[in-house]
Amino acid sequence: MLGRIGLLGRLMLILMAALGAVIVAAVAVGHIEPTVPPPVPATPYPRLEQAAGVIDLLSRTDPTLRPTVLRAVAGIRMRAAIQDSPPPESPDQRRLRHSEAMIRAFSESLPRAEAGADDGLRVYAGLETGKTSSRPGRTVAKLSDGHYLVLDEIEAPHRISLQLFGLAPGLWIGILGIAVAGLALLGAQREMRPLRRLSAAAEAFDGTPPSGPIPVSGAPDVRRLARSVHAMQERVAGLLQERSFLIGAISHDLKTYLTRLRLRAEAWPEPEGRERMAADIDAMTDLIETSLAFARGTTVSQIRGRVDLADLAAVEAAERSALGQPVALVGDELAEASVAGDAIALRRVVANLVDNAVKFGRDRVEIAVKAEAGTCSLRVEDDGPGVGTVEAAAIFSPFYRIEGSRNRRTGGSGLGLAIARQIAEAHGGTITVCPGHLGGACFTLTLPRAVTG
Repeated sequence: MLGRIGLLGRLMLILMAALGAVIVAAVAVGHIEPTVPPPVPATPYPRLEQAAGVIDLLSRTDPTLRPTVLRAVAGIRMRAAIQDSPPPESPDQRRLRHSEAMIRAFSESLPRAEAGADDGLRVYAGLETGKTSSRPGRTVAKLSDGHYLVLDEIEAPHRISLQLFGLAPGLWIGILGIAVAGLALLGAQREMRPLRRLSAAAEAFDGTPPSGPIPVSGAPDVRRLARSVHAMQERVAGLLQERSFLIGAISHDLKTYLTRLRLRAEAWPEPEGRERMAADIDAMTDLIETSLAFARGTTVSQIRGRVDLADLAAVEAAERSALGQPVALVGDELAEASVAGDAIALRRVVANLVDNAVKFGRDRVEIAVKAEAGTCSLRVEDDGPGVGTVEAAAIFSPFYRIEGSRNRRTGGSGLGLAIARQIAEAHGGTITVCPGHLGGACFTLTLPRAVTG
């Protein structure tokens, strides 16, 4: 039955159950009879004065009206009866002489007996929880006509106090509300757990065909969403594969035509025209290759190996120095700065960053590598004009160039940094730009450090 209820329905059930528990608890507490403190009596002996008043009233009342008076006197705390003879006295009953004297003092109708005479008044101690109490429990008085009035005090029923373990009911309701809210939160987290697993699976999707359906349980809505996400991943993976095939075919055909153009240019009789055509073909070849590389950026090889950024930086700096470019490796020599990735793709990132620094720098380009607990970073900075705040947000966009001209020194397709960022993000890393200490731009590549072991 629960498997047919949607996510919204489940959350509503959890909320209704929580509210129902709080309402039931509040109603239960509201039905507990509170303990009302008794009013302060007018005299310190209210029961004795009441007994004396009942004795006086019945002594002055016509015998035919006495049953009516007894009904009026009787209540939840007292039982009254008139008998022809006094009730038998039990050996375990204890007389309260002081209470008898108090009733004689309050009464106006009891005969004043001579010293040592018996006037028929008896006051016996009551029982509380099985033990003899010091409070009056039974009063026996002899009326003027010879009958005996018997007043029995009934023990008050125990009342439930609103205090529970010394805490007020409002506090207990608050504690119960917190507990119920905690249980409701646990229930909501349990229902949201499949969504978190689905979110993790969606974030881990890298464009490769999924190995199987996403293992998600829970509400029907969540299961339908998992099936839809799996189907979408399969479609996206298929589209990426088709795009890779298309890019490969276009690359092959374009290189074929460019090779033909280069052969024809080499056969051009005029040297100046031949050089111009060769330069145009080279520029076209570079534009096509960088464009195709950008299109392949999301299809970086999923084969991951240990790549040492320090080695990549050292090789790149050595090759650039051999070409006469002002590139130097600075900073402390690292024993290892390994990351998990595609060595060829990461080498391209470093090369693109250095190309950009050499293009816009004046006299010096520095490469530095730093290894920390969970990340490794490679920094490339130059002494060029730098990158403004507005340009820093757009410099990684495809085909964006700070300079509008395509001169030989700073020209290009505007795809180098876009390709570098694309490859870095495919490896779970980032590329940022900020002002450097040389006065120009400082590009920092940050990648997760490879797990040792």
